[in-house]
Amino acid sequence: MSARSRDLPRRSCLSIPGSSEKMMGKGPGIAADMVFLDLEDAVAPKEKESSRAKIATAIRTQDWGDKVMCVRVNDWSTKWTAFDIIEVVAGAGERLDEIMLPKVETAAQIVATDLLLRQVEIANGLPVGHIGI
Repeated sequence: MSARSRDLPRRSCLSIPGSSEKMMGKGPGIAADMVFLDLEDAVAPKEKESSRAKIATAIRTQDWGDKVMCVRVNDWSTKWTAFDIIEVVAGAGERLDEIMLPKVETAAQIVATDLLLRQVEIANGLPVGHIGI
């Protein structure tokens, strides 16, 4: 995870659907230590791909203060996971602190996430390991 967020508290966590620009617009004003923008259960299948850009823009352009910023991607049993990671990391950049990987069933899924995340970090000029899982 990012050096910035490593020691920040996580006493409260706010979940915001990644398909709702309105809710993401209100997120910075809500007192929570951590915010996760959701691409998984809170987003309808037909909105998943378009929600990636909405999330990346919200992370990059809004003032989230010292909140830990996380995105919950879709699990590896879906067709969306890899592009969730690629597009959100590329769009959000260094302000993204963590990726939340749901419904993990095997260690190989964590390894796959780490390998992909490492490549995306390098491709986008981020230090390897900047974004936690």
